[in-house]
Amino acid sequence: MAKKKQTLAEEAAKELCNEVAKAMLDKKAQNVVSLDLSAIDGAICSHFVVCNAESTTQVDAIARNIEDHVRKTLGQKPRRVEGADNSLWILLDYVDVMAHVFQTETRDFYRIEQLWADALREEHTDEPPVKVKKAAAVKKPAAKATAVKKTAAAKTATATKKVAAAPAKKAASTVKKAATTKKVAEKTPVKKAATAKKVAEKVTEKVAVKKASPAKKTTVKKATAK
Repeated sequence: MAKKKQTLAEEAAKELCNEVAKAMLDKKAQNVVSLDLSAIDGAICSHFVVCNAESTTQVDAIARNIEDHVRKTLGQKPRRVEGADNSLWILLDYVDVMAHVFQTETRDFYRIEQLWADALREEHTDEPPVKVKKAAAVKKPAAKATAVKKTAAAKTATATKKVAAAPAKKAASTVKKAATTKKVAEKTPVKKAATAKKVAEKVTEKVAVKKASPAKKTTVKKATAK
C-alpha cells in the first residue's frame, strides 16, 4: 500500500513538472530542464524545474504564467514565492516540485544544475517530436540496391557470354568458308578437265574430216580419167 502511494506521488510530481515546463515554454523561456532528485539523500524536494530569460521583465512574466497555468490545469497553488521583488531569481515552491526562473546572468553565476549534478536531467522543448522511420521503410532502399546489383550482374554475364561466343562463331564462319572454298576447288578441275576433253574431241574430229576430204577428191579425179 505504501509503495502504491509512493508511485502515485511520483506520477503526480512528474505531471506537475511537465505542466511547469510547459508554462515556461509558453513564455519563451530558455534552456528548460528538470532535475529528478528523488534518489538523492537529503534533497529538499523530489524535482527541480529550471529555466532562464534575458530580462527581468520576462522572468516575472514566466513566473506569473507558471502560477496561473498550474492553478488552472492542476488546481494547485505554490506554498511560497520568493525573489519576485527584483526578478533575478524567482522560486515557486510546490512542495515536491520547485520551479526556478533565472535571469540569464544569475543562472550562470549560481549554476544550480552543477550543485545537483547527480540528479537525472531531462530537457524540455516545444519543438514537435521527430518521427522515426519504420525498419521496413529503411530496408526498401537496400532491397532496391540488391535488385540493381542483380540486374547489373545479369547484364555482365550476358556480355561475357557474347564475348566468349564471338571467337567460336568466328571460327565456325572460317570453317564454313574453308569448306566452300574446298568444294569450289574440287569442282573447278573436274569442270576444266571435261571442257578440255570436249575441245580435244572437237579438234580430233575436225582433223579427221580434213584428212578425209583430200582422199575423196583424189578418188573422184581418178574415176574421171578412166
